[in-house]
Formats: sequence, structure tokens, C-alpha cells
Amino acid sequence: MSDTRHLSTEADERIENRSCDLPDDMLLRIFYFVPTKVAAATAVLSKRWRHIWTMMPQISFKDEGSESLEQALQLHKAPKLECLLFILCSVHVDVRKFVENAVKRGVEVVEFEYNLIGVPTRLPKILYTCDTLVDLTLSNQILVDVSSQARLPSLLYLMLMNVVYKDEDSLVSLLSSSPVLEYIKVFRRKNDMLKNFTVKVPSLKRLYYWTPLERDHHHDPTGWLVIDSPAITNMELYDVWGNYCLLENMHCLDEAYIGNVPNPDGKLLTCLSSARRLLLHLTEPMVHCCSATNFSRLIELHFLTATSVDWLEPLMFLLQNSPKLKTLFINTKWAGTLTPSWNQPNSIPECLSSHLEIFGWRDCVATEDEKQLLAYILANSKCLKAVEISLFATKLTSCNLEETQKEIESMPRISTSSQLRFPTQLNWNFRVY
Repeated sequence: MSDTRHLSTEADERIENRSCDLPDDMLLRIFYFVPTKVAAATAVLSKRWRHIWTMMPQISFKDEGSESLEQALQLHKAPKLECLLFILCSVHVDVRKFVENAVKRGVEVVEFEYNLIGVPTRLPKILYTCDTLVDLTLSNQILVDVSSQARLPSLLYLMLMNVVYKDEDSLVSLLSSSPVLEYIKVFRRKNDMLKNFTVKVPSLKRLYYWTPLERDHHHDPTGWLVIDSPAITNMELYDVWGNYCLLENMHCLDEAYIGNVPNPDGKLLTCLSSARRLLLHLTEPMVHCCSATNFSRLIELHFLTATSVDWLEPLMFLLQNSPKLKTLFINTKWAGTLTPSWNQPNSIPECLSSHLEIFGWRDCVATEDEKQLLAYILANSKCLKAVEISLFATKLTSCNLEETQKEIESMPRISTSSQLRFPTQLNWNFRVY
């Protein structure tokens, strides 16, 4: 037994010696990925580790009390603080002195997540005048109260996740104070105190905007989502309920995801016309614009149908107006009970005769009109390489999947090298990167 204890002690000493031999910068790098409380606890491991954690470039706390937070702040000696992270779920903490300390030490990344029940927390004004701040994330029970004196000259990335706004001027002040801002991610919440949400940022390149389904879902729009950012290249709008949507000055747009935007301005498709990759969830107001918009750069289209919309004709207009299209995915999952009507176009779209290589159809019901569209695409797509169709049987069509599959397989294909597959579920992801 004594030999076993002796061997165990020797092994522990060897492990401790090896860990103590690590250079300071490597130890600090390890500490960077753990909460400050855990890093501070390593002080008991060895004499050498006693003060290492105090030089780490990050302070992160998750539901710690005021006492432990203040003690950690007093002991922390790093001249520069890269990241300040707070996640509070049950403990109320006055973060003013932590923010002031971080700003003085040139903080670059700040993340506050408040999950406390009650009145939203207002952060100190000094946060919005931080010259070094590059990345700011505010989540949940935080009141965005920003004055016209705000100044964030280095801010590149901004995430506003389910926060509450004092007023529309606070949002305008926050965005206008950030002259180099490139990325915005917004999750709206119900009753966030904003009627209009305006994104007018000349430097903005990427935007992700989402509102919950329950937000004014069953009511007429009462405000506007306005996006006027001429440098934007990547945009994702999803579930824009309760607002009209107005897009302006999008000459640089390269990739766009437009999902569930039921109240678009008449110029929406025109503003998307420069996109190379596009996911479009068709809504009734968009139907009449499909014939008039030219997508001269579009190479990839993900086309989602909507309930009570005859989508076949708008789709053919999009194909006619997208001469360079190489990839086409159709998703008819949300088509509803309205049967689309097929009218063969007078001329073959240029994308079919010269460019289309990949074609996918998810939840294809295979009505007679849908089969005519499918036969038309297979018969006229000279460059087609891969076709994937996931069939979907409904009570309305009483579709026999095996017979339908054989019928599709027998359809003439002008591209003899194309491969036809029938996956049970066609997974296709479209993300704006």
C-alpha cells in the first residue's frame, strides 16, 4: 500500500512539474477558455501558478456574487484587458466599476447577458464612448440607452439579442456612433419599445435580422424595417412580422436570405438584383415584381413557395431573368392547398440551355402541373449534372410514390450525363457567410 501511495505521489509531482514548465503565455492561453473563477482557483496548484491568472487578458463571470467579482477585479493586474464577459441569471450586480475598469484598460470585446426577471438593466454611458471596443454583444434584460454623445470609433461587430430599447433615438445614436461597423446581428423581442427599426450604416457589410413569430403575427404592420447601407454584401432577413420592409442602396449585395418577409416594399426584388446567391421565400406582394427584375449575376437560387400563392409563373419569370443560374433548389413544403398552374414559356430560359448544373426539389407533391415543370427542366437543361427530388405524398394528390418515381425516371433528359436521385429527405442549407 505504501508503495502505491509513493508511486501516486511521484506521478502527481511529475504532472505538476510538467505543468509548471509551461511558458506563461501558454498558461494564459489556457486560462482564456475558462471562467475567471476557475482560473483563480488554479492558484492553489503551485506557487508559480499563484499569480499567473491575474495577468490573463480576459475577465469572465457567470452568476458570481458582488463580493467575488470585486475581489477578482482588485487582484487582476493585466495592463490590457481584451475581453469582459458577464452572464447573470440570478445574481444582481452593479457592473459600473467593471465597465469603467475595462474601458480604462483598452477592452476590445464586451459581452453582457442578463437573464434576470424584472426591469431591464441600463449599462453605464462610458461603455458607449470606448475608443478600443471592437466587438459588443448585449443580450436579454438590457436596456439600450445611448445618447447622442456616444462614440465607438473601433466597433466592427454588434449583436443585439432580445434587448429592450429606450427609444428609436438610442438605436440611431448607437449605430451612427460606429463609423467602421461591419457586422450587425439583431434578434428582436416582443414589446422591445421600437416601432421602427432603421439600419443606416454606410460601412455595414453583413446584417442578420430576425423577429419572433408571435410579434404582431396576426396584426397589420405598424412600423418599418428600413435598411439603407450601400456597402452591404451579405444579408439575412427572417420573420419580419409587424413591420413593412424597405431596402435601399444595395448595389454591392452578393448573398441574401429573404425568409418570411410578408410586407415588402415594391422595390425589394430590385434591391436584391445584384445578388449571386439568393434564398427567396415568395410572398404575394413579390409575385408581380418577378417579371420585371433582372438578376444578371445570380448563380444560385433557393426558391421557397408560400401558402395561397400561384408560384409556378413567378418561378419561370425568375429563370427567364437569371441567365447565369447554375444551381436551383425548390422547396414546396409551404405551398398550401392551392394548385399551381403550368404555362409553358415561349422561349427556353438561357440558364437552362447554357448554365444550370444542379437542380433539387424538396417536398415535391408531383401534381400534373408540377410534373410538367419538372419534365420541362429535364428536357431543356443541357448542362445538368445532378438532380435530387424528394417526393411528398398528400391526401389531396393520393400520390403513389413508387409509380411517380418511375414516371420521373422515364422523363427525357437532354443531358445524358446527369444523375437522378430520390432521397427520402432532401437537406439543403443556405447560410449567409
